[in-house]
Parts: sequence; C-alpha cells; structure tokens
Amino acid sequence: MRFMKLSLLQLPIGKQGVIEKISAEQAIRERLHSFGLIEGVKIVPVKNTPLGCPRIYQCLNTFIAIRNSTAKQIYLK
Repeated sequence: MRFMKLSLLQLPIGKQGVIEKISAEQAIRERLHSFGLIEGVKIVPVKNTPLGCPRIYQCLNTFIAIRNSTAKQIYLK
C-alpha cells in the first residue's frame, strides 16, 4: 500500500509539521533554505491571508509568507 505524503499546504492552521523534502526548483529551494526551511525543521501554519494566498507560517521563531504553489512542493513527515 502506498501512502500519500502531506504537503505543507494541506497542514491545518495551528498544527505542527516537520519538513521532509522540498521538491521545488533549485532557485526556490535555495531561497527557502535562506529562510531556514530545511529538512528536519518544524513548521506551523499560523493563518491564511484574506485572499487565501500566500499563507503565513512560523518556522524557527520567524513568520514567513509562502505562496500556495510553493507550499504544495514542501512535504512533511
């Protein structure tokens, strides 16, 4: 049986996840790494913006806004 990985976008507000893999293109991956989003780091969705994109996340005591299209490419453990 094959299990679907949970993407960051699917994580409910207020629930914590741990980043397992970022499958975005190299430039986006490097940008996310510069913000501290690397494999093994805990991340929590804090709130949605009024239009639903981007979504606000807390990671390493920092709040960051990530587009939904990018959040779909970040997979959690």
